[in-house]
Amino acid sequence: MRKTAAFLSFLATLVLVAFASPAFAQQGTVAGTVTSLSDGNGIAAVQVQVLRGDGSVVASQLTAASGAYRILNVSPGTYSVNFSATGWESQTETGVEVAGGTTTSVSPVMVERAFTLNPISVTTSKKIEKALDAPASVQVVDREDVQERPATSLTDYVKEKAAVDVVTTGVQSNYVVIRGFNNIFSGQTLTLTDNRIARVPSLRSNISHLQPTTDSDIDRVEVVLGPGSALYGPNAANGVIHYLTRSPIDDPGATLSVAGGLRQQPSSEKTVALPFDANQNGMLDDVVTRSFDSSTESVTHIQGRYAWAAPNQRFGIKVSGQYFTGTEYNFIDDTEVQQQALAGACIASGFDPSSGACINFSGDLSLPQDAAALQTRVTNVAAGRNNDLERWAMDLRADFRPSEDISVILSGGRTTAVNSVDLTGIGAGQVEDWKMYYGQARATYKRLFGQVFFNKSDNDQTYLLRSGRPLTDKSSLFVAQLQHGTAINENHDLIYGVDFLHTVPQSEGTINGRHEDDDTIDEVGGYAQYSGTLSEKFDLTLAARVDKHSRLEDPVFSPRAALVYKPDQDNSFRLTFNRAFTTPSTLNLFLDISAQTIPIPGTPFLYDVRAQGTSENGFTFNRDGNGVPMHMSPFAPLLGGTPRDFLPTTTGQLWDEARELVRAGSAQGGALLDYAGTPTQMQVPIVGASLNTETAEFGSPIFDLSSVADPAPLRETTWQTLEAGYKGLIDTRWLVAVNGYWTKVNDFVSALQAFTPNVFLPEAPTRAYLQERFRTGVGVLFPDTATADATAAQLAETIGSVPLGVLAPETAGGQTLSPILVTYRNLGDFDLFGADLSISYLLTDHWELAGTMSWVSDETFQAGSETVPLNAPSWKGSFTARYRNEDNGLTGAVRARFIDGFPVASGVYTGNVEAYSVFDVNLGYEIPGTDGLRAQLDVQNVLDDGYQTFPGTPTLGRFTVLRLLWTP
Repeated sequence: MRKTAAFLSFLATLVLVAFASPAFAQQGTVAGTVTSLSDGNGIAAVQVQVLRGDGSVVASQLTAASGAYRILNVSPGTYSVNFSATGWESQTETGVEVAGGTTTSVSPVMVERAFTLNPISVTTSKKIEKALDAPASVQVVDREDVQERPATSLTDYVKEKAAVDVVTTGVQSNYVVIRGFNNIFSGQTLTLTDNRIARVPSLRSNISHLQPTTDSDIDRVEVVLGPGSALYGPNAANGVIHYLTRSPIDDPGATLSVAGGLRQQPSSEKTVALPFDANQNGMLDDVVTRSFDSSTESVTHIQGRYAWAAPNQRFGIKVSGQYFTGTEYNFIDDTEVQQQALAGACIASGFDPSSGACINFSGDLSLPQDAAALQTRVTNVAAGRNNDLERWAMDLRADFRPSEDISVILSGGRTTAVNSVDLTGIGAGQVEDWKMYYGQARATYKRLFGQVFFNKSDNDQTYLLRSGRPLTDKSSLFVAQLQHGTAINENHDLIYGVDFLHTVPQSEGTINGRHEDDDTIDEVGGYAQYSGTLSEKFDLTLAARVDKHSRLEDPVFSPRAALVYKPDQDNSFRLTFNRAFTTPSTLNLFLDISAQTIPIPGTPFLYDVRAQGTSENGFTFNRDGNGVPMHMSPFAPLLGGTPRDFLPTTTGQLWDEARELVRAGSAQGGALLDYAGTPTQMQVPIVGASLNTETAEFGSPIFDLSSVADPAPLRETTWQTLEAGYKGLIDTRWLVAVNGYWTKVNDFVSALQAFTPNVFLPEAPTRAYLQERFRTGVGVLFPDTATADATAAQLAETIGSVPLGVLAPETAGGQTLSPILVTYRNLGDFDLFGADLSISYLLTDHWELAGTMSWVSDETFQAGSETVPLNAPSWKGSFTARYRNEDNGLTGAVRARFIDGFPVASGVYTGNVEAYSVFDVNLGYEIPGTDGLRAQLDVQNVLDDGYQTFPGTPTLGRFTVLRLLWTP
């Protein structure tokens, strides 16, 4: 029995082993090593979890001291493997296939949380380097910051950064610069997208909502403070903002974002004085009141991205797009209201060209067929602002990586602004169907980089709201760039390259007028940069660049030097010197547009206020033998001439004009002036004065007209900056960055200024002369001396108040009207001091605190006899508290910005911005069981305190957006 029992037991064991062995053989293994991105070393005590599709844990293990792990007995299937450790960014590898009897290797590279304080940057030196090592102050907005909150434009993501100045002009419109000198066309800061200059070609304006890049495309944003011309060429005087997008090879997959929101605005009422009676051509005391009620209007923003990568990781393609619609903030512009009243009167007259109202809009229209153009202008102005916003955009990209050393990227995109209101230096424009295109090809072979790209504007339906005049912009920018780097040895490196920029404005005469056929600009530049390790703790960077602008006489030299001291890997001290430059834009050189017409009260005559660039030659006045500039007069037709005739600026000539002007209104007055004869220069001297087009007042009198100088051609503006800075990681949780700088600015280019003085016969000497002459007519023309004197005083007041002509240069633009010209000028030199501070603190693995403060020494600067406004606050700061927890899918932040008040003078927009504070809140939550669906709420100006960021812009209220973001 015992033998039988033993045999049966052995047989049972054999059967069990026979059946069990195949089962064990079907189990798999997941193994690997977890290493650090910063140094490649293994990371101990990382929790490794193998997860099923529903998130449940199959198996778990901690890594060894070497970072190695090995998880046995995992059933065949598809899993996710999650890696987490205190102080490190969690990482999940999805789609891990486990097969029976084999080992699946998963070896992730993890990022230390402190690394988020010292990220990789490429913009400062045009090479990959840690932010702490960069020879300039660089701030990085990472992908998580972008994805965690919705925004109507990419500019919203840099608002809280140190030294960044943002003018918010509406729901989607922003102008952004670094370290001040903002403007309606903000060209002082270079904005790039994937190394491509991302601005409107001829306007040199960084209009963010005309760029097609979506939030889901952004990998990171790098903000470099201080001059960047040594590597990037012209117009990087105060810094660079660089948007870098995601490769479809590295980041395949789909993203869909659907956002809806509300913009709120308080009510407003404004009383506007009408300048004159359009029907009677006389002065008015009447006013008109405009108002709008408080309102809550909706916005919708839909974005999507799909990227596909080939299994061999050699090719990938991406398509993204967005659609935005909403209602702009309301705004009451005084000049627009006045012009609307005149437009209404013109319409009521049946578009009669002889009426005072219609003459206001005639500009240079002189031919019979121009009647339709006049009606279009008037109708445009009468309609007022269309606040319905709409835009859409598409972006394509294809990446090729045939080998480890070769990369080729092709991309292109289009944005269409269907409707919006955007500001210009001469008033707001109603944008209709403005299209922006770009195409880009870039390639890298080892350290050789080359690219070509073009930006193209296509718009012919936009018009100025103040005048109804059309704005056509079909300009283009073509750029070719080549760069190579070589290692001299392991401690010394050299980067060198060349750039070519070809700008072709095309406005069909609406913007560049008389310059339309001669307004292209070519810029060629070459640079070299050496960077070397002098010792274990000292790094040196030296760079130099030379650029030649086709419209400037001399080339421009831009040197750069930076000494970086690193006592250890977590701290760096920096001393830098940069000489950067800003070249005259195509507007500075070739602008030729009628900004507005100024009717002369009580007459059917008017002046054309023209904004005109200097070209490369400046302006030259026609002068008589005494050096006095000749003038044009709107009253010349009364003498048988035209308003475009050059006339001698003599008392006799102006007296003839005044006499015929008086005669046109009163035959008796004309006869009395005939009787008075013509005074001499000694009796009635001529006085000049320049018009302030915004206040409609004339400036200081000019008694010696021969002293009126010919405006010189523009030169480049140079910015020489000496900067000292510190950036350091303290206890792996604190990041502190401090910068102090001194900048010397030479030949700053002004905003548009009047430079053609009007000429007058002043009232006092005119009255004295007429009284002397009229007293001889007492008893014949006048009953007594009192009557003669009173008549002389009345006529002298009329003559003395009228600008009888304008000193005009030979190249004055326009065709039919006497022009008052405004242009740009190089002002004197000035210097400034400033400082920037930013602090970040990783409070826990989930909480981060950050703050910034920026200071510039003055709000205005004296450049010779001229005042230059910073157009930005002298003091500003921000605070952010951010929460991010990948375990529960919850994110959030509280943000605050504090902006001190400041004066502004930018084109027609002048005034003061009052100090304001803005508090924003955003929350995000990953909805469980939805495969990557997140709900995000963003509330800007949560307290709903109305504020204004610039003269001519609306009062902003609360802005709320709820977004569903799906990333399966």
